[in-house]
Amino acid sequence: MKIKSGLLWITFFQLLSVSGIAQTQTSSASSEFRIKIDIYDNESKPPINSIETIFMGGQYIELDDNRGRITVVDPGKGRVSILNSEARTLVHLEMAVLEKQVNSVLSEMTTEQRRKLSSTGQPTVDPAGFVAIGNANLSYKFKTFTPSDPNIAVSYGDFANWSARVNARYYKVPPIIRMELNQLLMDQRQLPEELHRLTVIAPPNQADPVGKTEEIIARLFLTAPLTNNDRGRVASVLRSMTEFKINTEKEFFPSDAPMRATTEKDSRSKPR
Repeated sequence: MKIKSGLLWITFFQLLSVSGIAQTQTSSASSEFRIKIDIYDNESKPPINSIETIFMGGQYIELDDNRGRITVVDPGKGRVSILNSEARTLVHLEMAVLEKQVNSVLSEMTTEQRRKLSSTGQPTVDPAGFVAIGNANLSYKFKTFTPSDPNIAVSYGDFANWSARVNARYYKVPPIIRMELNQLLMDQRQLPEELHRLTVIAPPNQADPVGKTEEIIARLFLTAPLTNNDRGRVASVLRSMTEFKINTEKEFFPSDAPMRATTEKDSRSKPR
């Protein structure tokens, strides 16, 4: 990835101080395409999961078959719907509420909490062409490619931001660094080809000089235009949304708890 000269790197906390809240960038692009992501915890072994997201009709539909979970991001209706295929239930999350939850936590953070959850310095590029962003606790390195249609990168970045907010709803941690990464890719009109997320679980200490880390690798594959099979899968999801039982958030998230500022184990969701 070539970082454009003069690109100003703005953290979410700087956005917070300028505008009061981190503003949402919602794509109006109408490009239709599919993205498959293979996820690895060991590069020498097969992927531990594969997730597909179909971008069609202004909606972003993520299909996580292994977990029986479907996420439908619908900017036009201002909501994110999550479906549990096994239980045949769904919940609607209002985008404004999701954003408010994240921004409320951001505005209440101490300086030390901000330091632990935000990136340090400008993105860097290593000799192998990987861009790195993050801090001592959580970092990403990634390679990118430029799609033929720049709207694809904008739409994917918008989806990735909403996915990060939904993951924050699950894992109770503000997704600051991931959203900074998403914004950088959107600004550059690029997609991540390969993404590594390194989480420090236990820092080095006297008893354990090495410490413990977790690395998750994601590889992205773009398909455009959509196939008839893709369109059929979307139709099936939309039909399920009319048939599944609608749950309240408390019913759908049985072990609910307020989002908090933390870098504990719940920050180790799979990279998106």
